[in-house]
Amino acid sequence: MRDEELEESLKVFFEQTIDEYTKPAQIEKTAALCVAVMREQAEVPEEPRQSFWGFLSDVFHFEGRSLLLPQLGVLLATCHVACTYSMSAYALPHWMPLFILVIMPTFFKGQHYRVSEVEAATRTSGAQLALARLILAGGGALVCLTFLLGLEVWVQRSFENLGRVVIYCLVPYLTCMTAMLALIRKRRKDGAPLCAAISIGSVVFWRWSSRLFPWLYEASALGIWVAAVLFYSCLLAKEIAYIIHANKEVNMYGIVD
Repeated sequence: MRDEELEESLKVFFEQTIDEYTKPAQIEKTAALCVAVMREQAEVPEEPRQSFWGFLSDVFHFEGRSLLLPQLGVLLATCHVACTYSMSAYALPHWMPLFILVIMPTFFKGQHYRVSEVEAATRTSGAQLALARLILAGGGALVCLTFLLGLEVWVQRSFENLGRVVIYCLVPYLTCMTAMLALIRKRRKDGAPLCAAISIGSVVFWRWSSRLFPWLYEASALGIWVAAVLFYSCLLAKEIAYIIHANKEVNMYGIVD
């Protein structure tokens, strides 16, 4: 078929189609169908909002391994060093920032892949996602810390310094956790590198503090550690309260590129 014949055939077809669908009866039928569709959409009930615990279960399903398995690896490495080299109780603090370092990629995932806008636009806000990750990561760290303390008691065969060791471990963990949440909220591009630098710097600092400042681990300095725990606990509580407030108000949490 030549191009001229094809063009003429198409013109005839479309003219017949237009004539068919521009008849008054056909127009009324189309309008009635549109009205019926609009009424059906107007009567559709709103979908129930997913509960936080259901959302937490979904986050655990999709990101549980990336939050818990790295912490388990740090726990196994710490146990290996403690059992092999007879690590003292005051050497445990410098391992605590590693629990933040290994979960940092998951918390900064949205900024790294530049999908913060998507998280902010979803029905479930970025604040709720951050809170769910925080609960899973904190729960894993609590289990790991409990196991480490039990191992320390078994190695030392004594409960004498258990309370002090708990405080020694809480200070570096709370420091790094607070810093990570603050960086997620305030920094755009360099949040993840800064968080990694703070965690690694904390490992080095607490590693050498027992050698350079042995008096810091004496019973007379316990008040300094208690004050540090209270101070960083307040800062962490402030960050968590900000996340909860952003979630309730359905506000954006974090930096959107």
